[in-house]
Amino acid sequence: MHHYTTLKYTLCSVLTGAALLLSSCAQASATQTQSLSSSSESIPVTVIDTSTLFSQQDLDGSYDASQAVAILLQGDTAACDDPSVIIDGSTVTITAEGVYILSGTLYDGQIQINAPDSAQVQLVLNGVDITSADSSAIYALEADHVFITLADGSENSLSNGGAYLPIDENNLDSVIFSKTDLTLNGSGSLAIYAEAGHGIVSKNDLIITGGTYTIEAASHGMTGKDTFCIADGTFTITSGKDGLHAENTEDSNLGSLYITGGTFTIAAQGDAVSASGALQIDAGTFDLLTGGGSAAVSMSYDTAPAPDRSRSPGSGSDRREAPSGLEEAPPDSAAQTNAETTESDSTSPEDSETTDSVSQKGLKSDGTLVILDGSFTIDTPDDALHAGGDLAIASGEFTLSSGDDAIHSDAAITILDGTYTIPVCYEGIEGCSITIWDGTFSITSYDDGLNAAGGTTGEGADPQIFLTINGGTLTVVSSGDCIDSNGDLTISGGTLDLTCNGAADTALDVDGAYTHTGGSVTTNDGSEENPGSMGGRGGSPGGGRMGDSSSPDRSAQKAPDLQTGS
Repeated sequence: MHHYTTLKYTLCSVLTGAALLLSSCAQASATQTQSLSSSSESIPVTVIDTSTLFSQQDLDGSYDASQAVAILLQGDTAACDDPSVIIDGSTVTITAEGVYILSGTLYDGQIQINAPDSAQVQLVLNGVDITSADSSAIYALEADHVFITLADGSENSLSNGGAYLPIDENNLDSVIFSKTDLTLNGSGSLAIYAEAGHGIVSKNDLIITGGTYTIEAASHGMTGKDTFCIADGTFTITSGKDGLHAENTEDSNLGSLYITGGTFTIAAQGDAVSASGALQIDAGTFDLLTGGGSAAVSMSYDTAPAPDRSRSPGSGSDRREAPSGLEEAPPDSAAQTNAETTESDSTSPEDSETTDSVSQKGLKSDGTLVILDGSFTIDTPDDALHAGGDLAIASGEFTLSSGDDAIHSDAAITILDGTYTIPVCYEGIEGCSITIWDGTFSITSYDDGLNAAGGTTGEGADPQIFLTINGGTLTVVSSGDCIDSNGDLTISGGTLDLTCNGAADTALDVDGAYTHTGGSVTTNDGSEENPGSMGGRGGSPGGGRMGDSSSPDRSAQKAPDLQTGS
C-alpha cells in the first residue's frame, strides 16, 4: 500500500485534485511518471499517490457483534469457547480469520495473532487493560491484515513493563508490534505506555483512521515501515525519540507518511513528525514541541562568526553553539539525511538507541514535503519544517519558533499562500530556490529572513539558485540580511517591509541580477535602490547587477492553480 507519482513541474494530490507548481534544484527518485504539464526548466519531484491509501474497511471500523468471537480477559488467564483461540496461561493466540471482541484485564500477558497469511483479523478492544512486563501487549505475527478497532465509548490501556525478552526470531520492541499491515480505527480511546521501546510499530503499512490516542513512549510514539497513513484521530504523544515516524532503510521509495486530518499534540525528544520518504499533509491541527523548543538554543549575534554563504543550505558552518543539555548541536541537514536508522527485525532496541543521530525538527522529510492546508504551532531547537527534497506549501496557518531555520529545504521551496508568524528563528526561510506567490509573512530572524543559497558555479551566480516574490505581504526584521539571494532576486508583486539591524548586513543582498517589476519594497537602509552594494556579508563576488538581461524572466511565469478535480 505504498504509491508514488512523479510529476513534471506540477505536484499533484490525487485525493484532492490539487496541483502545485514546482521547480527543483535536485532530482528525486520515483516509481511512476505522469506528464501533466511540462517546462524546459522543470525537474520531476516525488509525491504520494493518495488515491488507494485507505480501504473501506480501514475507514469503517464497524463489526457485527452477534457474529464475533468474545474473549474475556481474567487477570492471569482468559476465557473463550471458540477453537480458533488458544489460551496458554496469560497468552491468548488467535489462529483464524474473524472478528474478536476483547474485554477485561491481563496483569502480565499478551494477545498474539498467528493466522494464515491470507487472513483478515479484526480485534475489537472494548474496555481492555493489558500489561506485558517483558514483551508486547499485542503481537501480530502472521496474517494478511490486522485491524484494531476501538469500540465506541470504550477506554483501553496497553503497556510494557520496561523490557523485551526474546520469544521468537523477531525482536519485539513496542507495545503493539505487527509484522503485517496494521490498521487502527473506531471511535474509542487507547492509552499506550511504553517504559521501553516504541508505542506502536508496523513492519509494513500502518494506517489510522479514527480514535483517541494517548501515548507515552521511551522511543518513537508510532512507527510505520513502508507507509504510515492517518485519516483522522486525536493524538497526544510524549516520546523519547520521534512522535510519528516512517522509515524504510531498504527501499528509498518507501517510508512515506501521509496525513489528511486529525489533531496532534506531540512533545518529542527527537523529531515530532519524520519520514525517510515523502511527507504530505492535507489538513489537521498540529501543536508540536521538540527538545526544549527554540528556547533551548542560545543565539547571540555578537559572538557568532560571519556566515559563510558559499555553503549549501543547512551545512551548519555558521550555526551557533549547541544548546545546553543536548549531547550535540542539532545536526545539519547535509550530515543528517538518512542518518537515522529504524530498528530492523534483527536489531535490538538497545543497539538502535545508540546509533540514531540527534534530530529535533518539527516536520521532517528526507524527500519531498508537501502541505496543502492545516494549522501548525511548532517550537523546535532545530528546523521547524525541513525537507531533504522540494518543499511546497499551498496554504495553512503557521506559527513557527525555531532555534535553526523555520522553513528549510535542501532543494526548492514553493509557497502559494498561507499565514506565517515566525517570532524567533536563526533563518526564516532557506532553500536552494524560493518562490513565493502570495501569503502573509511576519519574520523575526537572528540571521537572514529569506535566504536562497546552494553554492556557486565559479563563474558567478548559479542560475538554479534564485529568489522570486510574485505577491504577498512580507514583514521581516533581521539581524542578518532580510532577503539574501546567492543568485538572482526577482520581485514582481507584493508588499515588502524590511528592517535590517545587522551592522554588516543589508535588507536586500543579491549576488546575481536584481529585477523589480512590481510591488512595493521598503527598507530601513536604502538597499532597495542598489541591493548588494551596502557591505553585506552574504554571497559571492559580483552581486548587485541590476536588471541583467541574460537572467530568466521569472516574473513572467504563470502562477500555479489549485484546481478541484473529479
